[in-house]
Amino acid sequence: MRRLHLLFVSLAACSQAGLLAKDTVVLVNGDRLTGAVQRLENGSLTIATDLMGTVRVAWSKVASIRSESSFSVLTEDGERVDGALSKSGGSTSVTRDGEVVRSLDSREIARLARGVGRGGMASLLNGLDGAADIGYSLARGNQNQMQSALGARAAYESAQYKLSGRLDSLFARQDGARSQSRHALNARMERFVNARTFTYGLAGFERNERRSLDLRSRLGGGLGWRIRRSRRTQFSVLGGFAYVSELFRRESSRATWESFLGIEWDTTLYRGVKLSTHLTVHPDLLDRSNVRAELDSGLRVPIAGRFTYSLRLFDRYHTEPARGIERNDYGLVSGVGVKF
Repeated sequence: MRRLHLLFVSLAACSQAGLLAKDTVVLVNGDRLTGAVQRLENGSLTIATDLMGTVRVAWSKVASIRSESSFSVLTEDGERVDGALSKSGGSTSVTRDGEVVRSLDSREIARLARGVGRGGMASLLNGLDGAADIGYSLARGNQNQMQSALGARAAYESAQYKLSGRLDSLFARQDGARSQSRHALNARMERFVNARTFTYGLAGFERNERRSLDLRSRLGGGLGWRIRRSRRTQFSVLGGFAYVSELFRRESSRATWESFLGIEWDTTLYRGVKLSTHLTVHPDLLDRSNVRAELDSGLRVPIAGRFTYSLRLFDRYHTEPARGIERNDYGLVSGVGVKF
């Protein structure tokens, strides 16, 4: 436990490395912020400052920016421009080698992210966002059982790409009983076509001993649409296809193709409380009676500084599970962790 705590603290400290870049942001009310501009997303500009930590301000409230750092800019139409950034009033200029390569109406900018090329590892860490948690399960299906849990998520965003990964492990062991543990690792890479549309590829691996599942592997991709995009809320619809291979403990392995349709809703509530819900339905393309559904919903509450309290609900439903296994597997997990 102590080693995990030291790991979380180290991650938080590393994420602050290189934040002494002196970008200057002036707001329309005259306030001046000095630090490292990290990204613009959903109309909110994120700045890492030395004195106030991470600050987020509405893009429309930014009067000017002065920075010699390299940025990657994505317009509402999907055009990407790289270079140093300078904003004055309603106009934003991107320069390279001292020459203006593109002048944009500030309202045309959908996203921007700090470039990695010139900033090296410090810029890479500035673009990294995530959290790690340790905790325990309050319930698991219909069983009255205490369980330990470990979870981690991380994402790196440029103006045009987003790479994200998530690890969830639930350890459940009792004397005289078979292990009921569950482990899942998922990764996704998105490419933003424009401000609201993105393509993506995904890979996933899951082991669920309670369901006699030794390994489920999934590889696929699809298309996503951001229906709502604001400073506090994102609502997206996703669709696609995946190849799925399943290995069971007492049954022969099987492989198939699945289509899937899903929704993702992420919102920030009062005082930084974050709520997220991801739901996907996976019909089997080769067997219409075989359908899976996956639900992941989470609540993250700031405690102090970078430390948070999290509460996560998961539910996995399968119309044709392994022999002798219930169709539904769900759990409620709480924990404490650190954001980085």
